[in-house]
Amino acid sequence: MANIIGIDIGGTKIQGIVWNGKKAVEELTIVTPKNLFEFRRNLLKLTDFLSAGREIAGIGAGMAGLVHAKRGILRSSPNLRFVKKLDLAELLKESRIRKAVIDNDANCFTRAEKVLGRGKFLENFVALTLGTGVGGGVVIGRELYRGPNNLGAELGHMVMEGRFFEQRFQSLRDKGDAKAMAGLLGQAFASLANMLAPQAIILGGGVARDSSKLSLALVRREMKRFLLDRSNEPEIIVSKLKFAGAVGAALMVSK
Repeated sequence: MANIIGIDIGGTKIQGIVWNGKKAVEELTIVTPKNLFEFRRNLLKLTDFLSAGREIAGIGAGMAGLVHAKRGILRSSPNLRFVKKLDLAELLKESRIRKAVIDNDANCFTRAEKVLGRGKFLENFVALTLGTGVGGGVVIGRELYRGPNNLGAELGHMVMEGRFFEQRFQSLRDKGDAKAMAGLLGQAFASLANMLAPQAIILGGGVARDSSKLSLALVRREMKRFLLDRSNEPEIIVSKLKFAGAVGAALMVSK
């Protein structure tokens, strides 16, 4: 099985792995740079480290923001304001690896869950990453929903209380208001359940994995208050996949 580099570009860290089709055989995490020059330089250094001494078939990368996956262009990123209309696929090819594909990071997380994780045996589910920001993906009939412009399922863009869901979540997270954050998530999850009737909502990201920041029991209780039909109550699951975003990025190349 060919080696593939998978990269998950987040607001605070960039995680890279070498995926051999079954597991990560190498990994490296670096701090996300604060300007475009260092971002480009360090990203190429990361790929050089991961590819050293190995035959690499391609690179897959996921990053938060508006991504034109077919053209390989990152239009903008809420976490990295200095990135505008960046041809990320072309940048990655500077590492002398011919094939490079990119996608939204939440789509990569969702893809990993669908193929290898908690969504492997589910027909329909929603995936949410709760970290520096909020990312989302939707699987319907075992297929990742993308929308006609490839920007579908941006769940952080739901409007709640007059603001984008992501903006409200970030505000409560920064204040450390776990109770209000659970209330917000409970309402959001109920809205998703009422609209899409998913079998499960699968969570990833640092906030979702930290029980001191988020009480899933409280989220479930809040969600139940707003469900139109209790028979549509989805299971709320925290991902167990290691390197889920980077694995999902690598899977784009191997599909």
